[in-house]
Amino acid sequence: MVIETIILSLLLGKLKGGKIRNIGNLYINGWYLFVISFLVEIISLLIVSRTSGNLNDIIENNFFYIHIFIYLLLIIGLSINFHENGFRITLLGAVLNFLPLSLNNGRMPVALNALKSSKLYTQLALLEEGRIMTHTLANKFTRLVFLGDIIPIPKPYPFPKVISIGDIFISLGLLILIQSYMKKRYESEGKTIEFYRP
Repeated sequence: MVIETIILSLLLGKLKGGKIRNIGNLYINGWYLFVISFLVEIISLLIVSRTSGNLNDIIENNFFYIHIFIYLLLIIGLSINFHENGFRITLLGAVLNFLPLSLNNGRMPVALNALKSSKLYTQLALLEEGRIMTHTLANKFTRLVFLGDIIPIPKPYPFPKVISIGDIFISLGLLILIQSYMKKRYESEGKTIEFYRP
């Protein structure tokens, strides 16, 4: 969802006369927190999916703590960039996603009906078998289901999926952030040109 949002934001920005190179003026405080969180998740999932042994077992048995750690890094990173309007909305989305997974063993709950609406039967089978570490199939015991992945996006969308309310806020925040920087005007030829914000 994030990659699609970034691509869409860039295309809209260009259509509105913005400049992609302006994004280079965005400085992200604590950028390394985002890198660390991304690497921890990717490495953990790769180890579990492609290896076996003690390390695999340790990660599986402690993935709740690993996933919580990943989200806390993201939330801290977004918090220290609170001065950016887009990051404020993205932070809200991250918190909304963090709440249900933190109360469901570190896994984001996914609604059965939403999976069927998007015809994601392969993902449904994997969730039923408990083979997706980051997500779990919602049931009557699931907490904060309404903040889980309950919104289906079926075809004709090219990448059918199920998203959460938090995902919507994350995407909206990124859209605003990218659009804002693409349309900003910076100092040129000794003159300060007015900033534009949508």
